[in-house]
Amino acid sequence: MEGLLLRQMREEDLEEVYKINASSFTTDAWSMDAFKREFRLPYSRRFVMERNGKVVAYVIYWVIKEEATVMTFAVRTDLRGKGIGKRLLMESIKLLRGEAGKVVLDVRKSNIRAIRLYKRLGFEVVCERERFYSDGESALLMSLSVDKIDGGHGNKGTEALLAD
Repeated sequence: MEGLLLRQMREEDLEEVYKINASSFTTDAWSMDAFKREFRLPYSRRFVMERNGKVVAYVIYWVIKEEATVMTFAVRTDLRGKGIGKRLLMESIKLLRGEAGKVVLDVRKSNIRAIRLYKRLGFEVVCERERFYSDGESALLMSLSVDKIDGGHGNKGTEALLAD
């Protein structure tokens, strides 16, 4: 998909990020306060994907002791299945290489579409976490070695863009 740009999330993005989150998660959606708090956490890494200047997806990682945990990730519902989520994860994980050797995430066991995406990126199921979510659904814990992410696109210019 043309016109996509990865960049660091800014506080002025939060209204759009919040809308994407609220429309993506029926339970366990984040509050606006939770998103705002991320900007005060030294281990939080926040990225958005823009399309023609508008935020269309986001991801937040916590990087602790060389492990990055995907805390929340979503793509605008009307743009799913177009490669935006895959590109956002691939490019943002590349940027974590210097500080994290592994990325982990939890995904609803019923979220087959997301599980397929994560497996295409090289994530592997580590274990099942029973009754993990507030509605009682189980999660799959998945893990990826950061070295497995390549994607063939390179990320020339991405580091410069994200440095500011």
